[in-house]
Amino acid sequence: MRKLSTIGITAWFALLSIAAAAAQLSVAQLDAELTQLLRLLPGRYAGVAPDSQQPGTQSMLFHKIVRISAPQFAGDAVFYHQISRGDADSTTPFQRKIYVFDRSATRSGNAMRAYVFPASMSGANFERNPPALAALDPAQLMNFPAACVIHWSRDGARQLFVARVHREDCSYDSASFKQRISPELTYELANNSFAFEDLLYGQDGRPLIAASGLLLAARTTPEPLPPGTMAAALAASDPAEWRRLDPERTLYLQLPAGRVIVELAPEFAPLHVENIKTLVRQRFFDGLGIDRVQDNFVTQWGDPEESRPLLRAARKMPPEFTRAWATELPFTALPDRDGFAPAVGFSNGFAVAGDATAKRIWMAHCYGALGVGRDNDEDSGSGAELYAVIGQAPRQLDRNVAVIGRVVKGMELLASLPRGTGPLGFYEKSSERTPIVSMRIAADLPEMERTRLELLRTDSASFKAVIEARRNRRDEWYKVPAGYIDLCNVPLPVRSY
Repeated sequence: MRKLSTIGITAWFALLSIAAAAAQLSVAQLDAELTQLLRLLPGRYAGVAPDSQQPGTQSMLFHKIVRISAPQFAGDAVFYHQISRGDADSTTPFQRKIYVFDRSATRSGNAMRAYVFPASMSGANFERNPPALAALDPAQLMNFPAACVIHWSRDGARQLFVARVHREDCSYDSASFKQRISPELTYELANNSFAFEDLLYGQDGRPLIAASGLLLAARTTPEPLPPGTMAAALAASDPAEWRRLDPERTLYLQLPAGRVIVELAPEFAPLHVENIKTLVRQRFFDGLGIDRVQDNFVTQWGDPEESRPLLRAARKMPPEFTRAWATELPFTALPDRDGFAPAVGFSNGFAVAGDATAKRIWMAHCYGALGVGRDNDEDSGSGAELYAVIGQAPRQLDRNVAVIGRVVKGMELLASLPRGTGPLGFYEKSSERTPIVSMRIAADLPEMERTRLELLRTDSASFKAVIEARRNRRDEWYKVPAGYIDLCNVPLPVRSY
């Protein structure tokens, strides 16, 4: 990692003369400066600050400032700023703000309005959640008084922007800091860092850090990503290209070692999906176990002895091995020939194969695919026995089994289990089985107990860039690009939010 650079803060008395000079600038000059300022503002920063939880000490803080689209704040440019103790992209920041800049001709200086999220408002990473941003009401936030407008000015001699805030005019409830804050606050912003001076006082009225409340924060600049790589494609992706897991279509398999998360595919096997959800909601799988782990093939679980009643669930289901290839079904085709089907690609996040002439399409047995175990009869699979592919894609199973989803997180928990020593990888003793703690539909759990994941849309431009990046590897290690990609070798990006 590069050593983080910092910038010292000096000559605070010069700010007043800088602000006076800025007031005389024309609107065109202010616009030019504001454009430069807005280019500097976004970034990820890390630095030290007085620790309000342990007076007399300092702690590391992480800042993330990103530009967002939030027209309800009525500004030319709107930024989201979160401050965390864990990392820049923490899902539990301890403070969040909104900055709003405008270019109105009546402004004096580069005006900025600020809003602070109250501690009672949950949620984070608003820039990755356009619906939440659209629903964010400025009235819900703590706003600086209307009389308070923060002005930024350019200090040409030191090549940075500076601003001063008089907090008696711009005060807000700072209970989250558990401390008293001095009325004066000064900011500096440069190419590689920002800083602010703020005296922070404890409840005894004494400064938390003697003679200084200074925070120096350096921009954390990652190494440039090689163009054409998967990492570069994901870094350049737009938030709108990601989608969140639908809780009603998300299955949690809880094992002693952790949670396996499955996205269900009712578009391809609606009857099987509903039957499995019925089984899950009547706690059918709770207390059963993993009964088969065959190396380079599948991990299987359920009720092999058929000892449990299915109650409201059906014992037999009509085969849903393929479905009609309708025009409304999204399909992102791969450019290369496949040995198992005339066409392969992705639909709604799932790896699929199809035959346009026969007008049929089906889900493929790629790594992580979730299938329904059955006997010889086509209608003998109810969902009481399920398996996940843990080896090289057994595509010969396509169109012979109902595939009802895929694992999106936790495959290592299924693929690392001890292999069964019996025929086909079945465990010969019940004591060898890994117990199933529970299976649940995410929608049936409180929101705070759900795993927050979002997936790259497979109909997006960024996903097509991922396909090409994997098809012709341009990472430094690769010397000869393959020029080909197999359906089951295309990764499906998943991330937390």
